[in-house]
Amino acid sequence: MLASDLLVIDFAQKDDVLKLYPEAPLLSSDKAQWDGIQLQYHRHPPHQLSENHSKQHRIIIHDRSPSPPMVEEMIEHRFQKRQFGYGDVTVVPADVLNSAYWNTEYEFITLSFEARTFARHTFDLTTATDIELVPSFSKPDQLIYSLGFALKSELESSGVGSRLYIDSLTAALMTHLLRHYSAQRSISRPQSGLAKCQLQKVIDFINQNLEQDLALAELAAIVQMSPSYFSTLFKHSTGLAPHQYVIQCRVDRAKQLLRQSNLTIAEIAYSLGFTHQSHLSRHFKRLVGVSPKVFIKSQ
Repeated sequence: MLASDLLVIDFAQKDDVLKLYPEAPLLSSDKAQWDGIQLQYHRHPPHQLSENHSKQHRIIIHDRSPSPPMVEEMIEHRFQKRQFGYGDVTVVPADVLNSAYWNTEYEFITLSFEARTFARHTFDLTTATDIELVPSFSKPDQLIYSLGFALKSELESSGVGSRLYIDSLTAALMTHLLRHYSAQRSISRPQSGLAKCQLQKVIDFINQNLEQDLALAELAAIVQMSPSYFSTLFKHSTGLAPHQYVIQCRVDRAKQLLRQSNLTIAEIAYSLGFTHQSHLSRHFKRLVGVSPKVFIKSQ
């Protein structure tokens, strides 16, 4: 039972983080309206975290420092003291007592999300009815490190990659956590993709809504699956992650419009859900091999 006077952090409350850290984060997804996950990027001098627990699950991804910090971690009255390495990851589930001390300035990412977000992403990946995330002291985890910094890069780029891209990164994180950081590590591994009728429903919806900022949960709901499970089956069926497939469809539609309409490249970009003309141009050249301007001249 947690003491009533213990420090409780709610990462859904913007200023609650200042109860824990001496300074505000350098970067935060508070205003980005991400679905179910929050990112903060921190830089702090040597500091002792008070004993606390948070209302959300928390992932800490250790980044750079002038020299590798010596960090003392406490999780549920167990202790670890070690020199942190670039890309080490700590997992602190919701309502778990924890604290830490580091001896030099360093930078790190925190990812926080509700237990219900974890459950929503993973409910049909396992037969367990109550999935428990287990705490983990800092250790290397290249996949979480890569996903965390991909999310950070997306936040820094002001959302060029779309909501569906954020959702796909989140789904990959949730599946990895279920597989490696949960009490229920035996998960369903699909042997096939979506049924043809399911796939066609999703493809039809995508093509009818290319101008929309589509969400992974929105696509998954069409076939009544969790976002993570749907993402796995969709890639098995098409060879592409959902966000990659949507970009391919948008570029294919852009080719049609460049051939058949008098719209400008910028107008086509906005009509297909790209954030700006250069966003379309970058993906168009990557997938077609030439820029939209060169493509028009070749027709």
